[in-house]
Amino acid sequence: MPKKLNMKRILFLSFLTIFTGFFELHAQKNYQSSLLPFKFGNPLVPYVGMADPHIFIYDNKPYLYTTRDIDSLQTRKDFVMPDWHIWSTDDLIHWKHERTIYPSETYMGQSMDCWATDMGKRNGNYYFYFSNKNISTGVLVSKSPTGPFRDVLGKPLLDSTLTTSKEYDPAILIDDDSLQTPYILFGHHRDNDSILGYYIAKLNDDMVSLAEKPRKIYFQGNLPVLFNDDKPNLHKYNGVYYLSSGSHYATSSTIYGPYLKRGNSGFNKFGLTAQAHGNYFEWNNQWFHTWCKFHLGKEVAKYRESYLTYVHYKADGEMVDDTVLLSKHFAFGVGQYDANWDQIEAEWYMRSAGTKKVENESGFEVQACLSGGYLYFPKIANLSTKKKVHFKINTKEGGKIIIRSDSSTGKILGEIIVSSSQDAGYVIKSCALKSTAPDIQNLYVQFLGKRDVNLFSIDWFKFE
Repeated sequence: MPKKLNMKRILFLSFLTIFTGFFELHAQKNYQSSLLPFKFGNPLVPYVGMADPHIFIYDNKPYLYTTRDIDSLQTRKDFVMPDWHIWSTDDLIHWKHERTIYPSETYMGQSMDCWATDMGKRNGNYYFYFSNKNISTGVLVSKSPTGPFRDVLGKPLLDSTLTTSKEYDPAILIDDDSLQTPYILFGHHRDNDSILGYYIAKLNDDMVSLAEKPRKIYFQGNLPVLFNDDKPNLHKYNGVYYLSSGSHYATSSTIYGPYLKRGNSGFNKFGLTAQAHGNYFEWNNQWFHTWCKFHLGKEVAKYRESYLTYVHYKADGEMVDDTVLLSKHFAFGVGQYDANWDQIEAEWYMRSAGTKKVENESGFEVQACLSGGYLYFPKIANLSTKKKVHFKINTKEGGKIIIRSDSSTGKILGEIIVSSSQDAGYVIKSCALKSTAPDIQNLYVQFLGKRDVNLFSIDWFKFE
């Protein structure tokens, strides 16, 4: 009798998968056709139940790996997750669906429990680590970041007998040491629980076997973060290891810890909580954070959408999601702008050279604007009606700011010549804009002046 019930459940859920798949595809097409191209942003891809987003940069191209919540009607209180999706993009705005990976391609077989994933690259191969619910972790391998993949082991890499915790929700870090040592982190942590916890182990060079017995991760500090979380994530910045779960994070000078609880990179809005499964990544000298939010709240329905914003680091290593962007321009996401905004923050660039982001009194700014360096702001809309541009800057050395179209050698739209100043105060410097048609343009803000000195500190700019 139980077998018949299970088969009926599988058939029902399979039908639900097909039905909602058609519904979501139709809805997505309608959504896309109703908006101008530059209006895509947050959520990244609506109406598909995109969850557990992880973005990786391969050959300077971003790839997005996600799970999928099937309940588009947002009525179920349990997870129904039939497959994994791979997406690609050139601008973090427009996403192309590359592949669906089905559990039947793995040792899991027919299943609705395709939980969170992570990726690793080594020896020319791409490794896709996946969760079988909260039971075990497997690994697929491919010669391409978009597959096709094969189940290299045909069984779990991490099975339920490995530790006293739960062997799911993997996180992969390829360290930047001389050996490019690979690590896998997994589990479910709860404060004051000796049974559950996060565990970490080196992977062998083959990326599909453990090089050591997993070690438990321990935390220090009393901040109210990382107290009851799954889906850990690992990244490294400025020689420091960041262990996060959702937007809660802790740091350590060594990968095995202990990790000091640091706080929340977000502000508990837009889903930036412990449940905000996702990852932090760097692209073109800019840092980003992608995460997902339960659309109606975790206790109401298991249906999520995924978002993206910029991430900044303070001098002490504190990690900060760009809450100004989220509060003012959430739907735009990253990498697109409107000339009608009250101002565009300098730290919202999508590519830079010869610059760095630093904290200031009002948030963050861009400094170390070396001669020949630039900031790139693509897809600025409504420029055709603008006649002037204003920059809030601070400089001691002086120099020239050149606004160009499309590239660092493109058409000059405006120039600002700034004299040296010793008062170290912020000033507004402006210039007229030459013809800026078409209405949406990609702008380079280029710096020229004395070599090897910080020419400017730029807080923001705006159009008139």
